[in-house]
Amino acid sequence: MNAQTPVPPLHDQLASVEERVSRLLVLVDKLASENSELRKREKSLAHECLELRTRNDKAGSQLETMINRLKNQQNGSA
Repeated sequence: MNAQTPVPPLHDQLASVEERVSRLLVLVDKLASENSELRKREKSLAHECLELRTRNDKAGSQLETMINRLKNQQNGSA
């Protein structure tokens, strides 16, 4: 170390480390909570996506059935 730079007493150094650790613990708790919420949201969105795909497939099948009926009606009247 530089001879001109005073070294803080050990007590002050420990207090500083304790403060930083406390802030880190708060941050870890906050990030864990956010992570949990994001996982819940992801699960909900995945479920919603699956439901929408199912509904889309059902609508596509119904549309295909209607088109085939219209073609059959057109061929029957021609």
